[in-house]
Amino acid sequence: MIFDIEETVRKRAKTPHELSMVNLVGCHLIAAPAAIVLDIGFLGFLIPLLLSFSVIGFIWYRASIETAPGDWFVAAHWRLSANRTRILIIGYTISAVILGMAMLATSGSSKGDIMMVAITRVAVVPTLITVMICFVLESGSIYQAGRGEVPDGIVKRMPPPDTLPVSERAVGQS
Repeated sequence: MIFDIEETVRKRAKTPHELSMVNLVGCHLIAAPAAIVLDIGFLGFLIPLLLSFSVIGFIWYRASIETAPGDWFVAAHWRLSANRTRILIIGYTISAVILGMAMLATSGSSKGDIMMVAITRVAVVPTLITVMICFVLESGSIYQAGRGEVPDGIVKRMPPPDTLPVSERAVGQS
């Protein structure tokens, strides 16, 4: 649904999506490969993960804060961004399960180190896929916030105040 929203409010609504993009680019596309190249070891996986979880925690915190009725549009975009981070956490969980199973399977093997290297490369794939999915979704959300749009699912879960004017563009599309 598209609303008539002031430019300053639209810019504020882009903030959670831009923060999420910084998380995706900074932690996953820069910090994680750099840690692997620097051969930091297991810590190379933990540092970007902890940084990412701290950004996700901040996004969830901001999404849960009660806002004034005039800030509904901004609050809706914080909620949307928080919902999108769940996709990333699912990728983390799948990768962690694969790594955990690999550690159990290779713990008594003489060739465990070689198998762990191979399985580690496979275990990263679910996280990479969810990072790319989130990257596309958050890019689209930045565009939506810029044009005053909120997805219908968020509008159903967080009904807008009655005083918020619906754009004529949205009325023509219905």
